[in-house]
Amino acid sequence: MGQKSRDEKRPSLAEQKIAKKLLLSEERLKMVLEGSEQGFWDWRIDTGDVQRNDCWAQMLGYSTIEEFDETTDTWTNLIHPDDREAAWKSINDHLEGRTTSHKMEYRMLTKDGSYKWILDHAKIVQRDADGRPLRMSGTHSDISDRKQMEEERDSLIKSLQEALNELKTLKGIIPICSYCHNIRDDKGAWSGIEDYLAKNSDAEFSHGICPKCLVKVRSESGLK
Repeated sequence: MGQKSRDEKRPSLAEQKIAKKLLLSEERLKMVLEGSEQGFWDWRIDTGDVQRNDCWAQMLGYSTIEEFDETTDTWTNLIHPDDREAAWKSINDHLEGRTTSHKMEYRMLTKDGSYKWILDHAKIVQRDADGRPLRMSGTHSDISDRKQMEEERDSLIKSLQEALNELKTLKGIIPICSYCHNIRDDKGAWSGIEDYLAKNSDAEFSHGICPKCLVKVRSESGLK
């Protein structure tokens, strides 16, 4: 009787094979994620428990994942306040079947108080018999360098656009005499040119009197 009871509790050969395959798959996934320096998270939706790897923590400046609680609050509290609502909306849109996956870029607080840009990509990986989500798994990638390059690119484009607009404005305010080809100072034209060049170049201005005007100035002053 005791022997039969022990045999009934022992997993079948098929179950042992499935468990072995799952273990191998998890080990391979762990190696791939560690090699690519990606954070990994696995959320048991029914219990609220979240398992994460060390890369998830190290990406934010921590030593190990042991420094965090295994809850969704850990993640929520680290997201930039301006990004939290959108991040949860993306999660819920996927859980409720409106999207094929959760994929979003947002900022997360690091240990030193700064923020890093994270690409979070996840999908439902397990459902119950009625089709309700049970587990959701995803990865975190540090995209701070890419976001910085995008910001620098956008800043450069903005600066170039502003310079182009100023050039267009400048084009309309340079009155040149058709006879002597000197620039007249109608409506502060010369001041506008000086302001533009001072802002967009290393040019320095000398405000001396030209030879032609010097003769006129001397004459008006009674000098020879």
